[in-house]
Amino acid sequence: MAWLTLDDNRKIRWVIDQVISQRIEIRIWVQGEKTLFTSKIIESNHGGISSKIERRPELIIEKLFPEKGNSLIRSLPEVAVEFFINQNLCRCTVECIGLSSTPPHFGFIMSFPESLEIEEKRREERLTYETSEFISAELRLGKKSKRDKPYELNVLNSSKHGLGLIITRKDVDLLRIVQKGDRLDDITFLTSWSMIKANGTVSHITKIEDGKHKGCYLLGIDSREITGGKKTGSGLHGAFGSHRS
Repeated sequence: MAWLTLDDNRKIRWVIDQVISQRIEIRIWVQGEKTLFTSKIIESNHGGISSKIERRPELIIEKLFPEKGNSLIRSLPEVAVEFFINQNLCRCTVECIGLSSTPPHFGFIMSFPESLEIEEKRREERLTYETSEFISAELRLGKKSKRDKPYELNVLNSSKHGLGLIITRKDVDLLRIVQKGDRLDDITFLTSWSMIKANGTVSHITKIEDGKHKGCYLLGIDSREITGGKKTGSGLHGAFGSHRS
């Protein structure tokens, strides 16, 4: 089993928000215990408002089931947490900070995960993705050189062939590195419920001449690995070479 590590706080927050809104059950593993405990994340406080111990991002979870876990969770420095989002297994470690006794949230205050591991799907399993589900992509160009810099680009639009990534001013040096026809390996894509790695080819680099992204560039990535040549749904954001205004 291969795992992708997510350590961007903004992306982790997005995943946790999905767990909360969908009321997804979490599994808690306590060291030395054979019993599997379950709970749910009630709230995510990014400013640590409810904790009097330390002002830092935190989670509030319901009390554990079976009840035995409620005493065990406070006696350990950290516990392992697992949950599924659309059949994608995610895992992280958190520590118990204290009790949450503020209505309506009665449970435990847990530290916010510093990183999140997501099970990497095999390429043959990626054919179920709709391109409209993709949120961002991370490109790492070169190895062990000055060019080995991560570029995190948001997805602006999509088509049945691939994705349109927006290059803003902060990543403008990318224009001197890639060109049409270049093959880009191991692009890390964040979807609405998973992370995958896939290869792609630069299909075009187009300057945006109007709209709120005027002056930025659209980087077209053609990747059959994420589309599978599959017919897309009606919720796409337009043609690959077009852009939102």
